[in-house]
Amino acid sequence: MTNPDWLEAAAERGARVPEMLGSVFAWYRDLEDLSVLDFARKLGCTVETLHWVSLCRKPDGESFSEHVNQIAEHFGIDAFELSRILRDMEATAALIAAENSAIASGEQTVLLAARDREKKS
Repeated sequence: MTNPDWLEAAAERGARVPEMLGSVFAWYRDLEDLSVLDFARKLGCTVETLHWVSLCRKPDGESFSEHVNQIAEHFGIDAFELSRILRDMEATAALIAAENSAIASGEQTVLLAARDREKKS
């Protein structure tokens, strides 16, 4: 069976949709400086299969493991590696959110201190 002509373009569009696996994959590849081919090899699949997987919704919540296993089984990819990548990226997102929150809080404190100083002058 040949892949449709639109598959690669659809996977690229999916990389811009936060709810899709393609967005996680694109972010991971960027952080790890991996080509699409290298990333496909990491998951144990072809680039074409990676494109198909990229079109799936991100597993989350209580059904995370079940959905990861279903995706891995359907596409013949490494479930453990897929799960590890998704969890790593969730942790990275949480760290970035915490850092941004701390920065935002710190900026607010600086602004309040500047206002206090202005009032005393």
